[in-house]
Amino acid sequence: MSNQVPAEPWNPAVPVQVSPEEYEQQAVQWLRSTGASIESFGVNHQERIGGPGGEYSFDAVVTLTMLRGARIIVLVECKRHKNPVKREYVLALDSKLRDVGAHKAIMFSTAGFQRGALEYASQRGIATVTFIDGKLTYQTRSARPPAEPPAWLDLPRFAGWFDSQEGGATSRSLLLEDRPDPLAHWLG
Repeated sequence: MSNQVPAEPWNPAVPVQVSPEEYEQQAVQWLRSTGASIESFGVNHQERIGGPGGEYSFDAVVTLTMLRGARIIVLVECKRHKNPVKREYVLALDSKLRDVGAHKAIMFSTAGFQRGALEYASQRGIATVTFIDGKLTYQTRSARPPAEPPAWLDLPRFAGWFDSQEGGATSRSLLLEDRPDPLAHWLG
């Protein structure tokens, strides 16, 4: 583990090492696991949707039906950058959301988000999830930097931090494959 300190305390010091395919598939798995109490729920990987401004390719598109026919479309972008996602990427997703007539959007990032990106996402109702190495879910009470988790501990390969903002303060909920509650709450 690196001892680097991230520019913003909520971002990982070193982005998780993951292939684009594995990264997107994990995001899709988390999204699929949120649909247990919805009438119909589908997640398509690499979907194209058109609007007045043109056709766009999204890493995933979630379609759910609730209330006996209300169809909700959620656009998903997965940013695998070396640095925290800038506001301009969230702005672009917001613009695409409006152009194709979707209802919500989620942006995943392997390097976290700049403060301006989080603020804009919060104002526009765009969910942000920082994709992390599952080892970062291991914590100790030690004042020293965290040690490697013991080999016998069954930690997930990946986890996520679901970010939310209220009154200028960022809070974070842990997103695991078997506990996707933060995203389910945001979708509802």
